[in-house]
Amino acid sequence: MNHKSMSVTVIMFILSLLVFSASSFAWFALSDSSRVNEFVVPVNNYEAEIVFQVKKNNGSYVTITTEAEMTAFLNNSLPGDIFDFIVTIENLSTSSVVASIYFNDITSDNPNSGYDMRNVFLLMDGTVSVNASANILQLNSSTPVTFEGQTFSNYRLSNLIDGSQDITIVTNVNIPISQIVFIEFKIQFDPNTSRQEYQASVLRIASLLAVFDA
Repeated sequence: MNHKSMSVTVIMFILSLLVFSASSFAWFALSDSSRVNEFVVPVNNYEAEIVFQVKKNNGSYVTITTEAEMTAFLNNSLPGDIFDFIVTIENLSTSSVVASIYFNDITSDNPNSGYDMRNVFLLMDGTVSVNASANILQLNSSTPVTFEGQTFSNYRLSNLIDGSQDITIVTNVNIPISQIVFIEFKIQFDPNTSRQEYQASVLRIASLLAVFDA
């Protein structure tokens, strides 16, 4: 009887240990600290190689692969800083594809109310080039906006984002089989920004979405 009771106790201990291990794994798998959010996100089933690179002022280009890397690159910026972006897409599919590129979920974190980094970061000249061909992005509004003595650029990020906090960079770019396209644009920290309240703010871009269609 004692032997049988001991066997049941051992079995229950092992089962408890397995449940604890599974619970611990699930907690770690779901915790923010263990997740790495990929920055470049392809949408739809087409074979393509996508490289996203950025450089600050006269620095060297850096390849960005995670959301954390993008946030870190934009941090500690000063008014007048210029960021050059290049998205390189190579079509590795067996047919031509049509690509559209979006910045997804652009937000600003700042404890100081009204000091939104999306107002002081702007798309230079409002222009995105595809293989050196210029495209002007459409504004939400052409009405000038002034806050704390600063009149923001019409091409500020907040005037380009949609209701989902996304920016459409380019749409319907045709990429033939085995061909490469280069999508280039510049974002600047408005040089007219002088309020120290912006120093507490962080500009975040969650991802670059590359949507492919036939």
